[in-house]
Amino acid sequence: MFKLLLLCALCVTTLTACEKQKQASAEVGAIPKQILDKATKEINKASELEAERLKAAEAESAP
Repeated sequence: MFKLLLLCALCVTTLTACEKQKQASAEVGAIPKQILDKATKEINKASELEAERLKAAEAESAP
């Protein structure tokens, strides 16, 4: 009986630890996505600025 209770307690502890690890892994896994999203936003912003500069340069050089 004691062995069964000990086994149950060990299983509960293990499952709790696994759930915490799963949550931590998800949080750590989200960091690269956040970095990529930020880089993508910055690239898109730079592309927009370059497009505006090209339009301005074309407008100045047009007769």
